Amino acid sequence: MIPKSEGKVVVWPVYFDSRLPRSLGRKVPKSLAVENPRADEIAEVARELGLEPEIVRGKHYPSVWWEEYGGYVLVKKVAGKYQLLKLIAEKLVEKRRRSRE
Repeated sequence: MIPKSEGKVVVWPVYFDSRLPRSLGRKVPKSLAVENPRADEIAEVARELGLEPEIVRGKHYPSVWWEEYGGYVLVKKVAGKYQLLKLIAEKLVEKRRRSRE
């Protein structure tokens, strides 16, 4: 069970995985999703956004327990969860585009 942390939001990499349907855990639109996101990558983006990320390793999202994403990330809650996910997703997509160039 995930411990309740005051002022923190749990961000699972599966929320941003373009390979998965929403029914298996994706929370952002496909246009803001990336293929095979990693907890380290999400933490890096969250750090750039000033969200004080903390990676919790060795955990698996229940709907896709067989997938290895590297755990989950706890970030500082500065807005609603969906707004935070959208901010992270936009930055993640931008980061992936830059790395391809």
